[in-house]
Amino acid sequence: MEFLYVFSIMFLLIFGLTVLVKLIAWAVLTRCSVKHDVFVRSGEDLDGFVASVRRDPHVRRVVILSAGNEWDEDAVRLAEKYGNVSFYNTTER
Repeated sequence: MEFLYVFSIMFLLIFGLTVLVKLIAWAVLTRCSVKHDVFVRSGEDLDGFVASVRRDPHVRRVVILSAGNEWDEDAVRLAEKYGNVSFYNTTER
């Protein structure tokens, strides 16, 4: 009877640890594959910022929001240049 008790406890421990390791591995692997959108206002050094952010493998797209100033022209140019960069004019209603 003791043997059955010890064997069942060992089986549950091994099974529980296996499930725990599998869950941790799944959580780490799915978290690493998540891609994000980056939102930024148009500004002075936008070209350098977009170039550095586009190198990050976790960034899906860069969204440039209009600031209503002279930097919007550079933002439109960047949106036309890169496929994963888009520009939204938030000053017009």
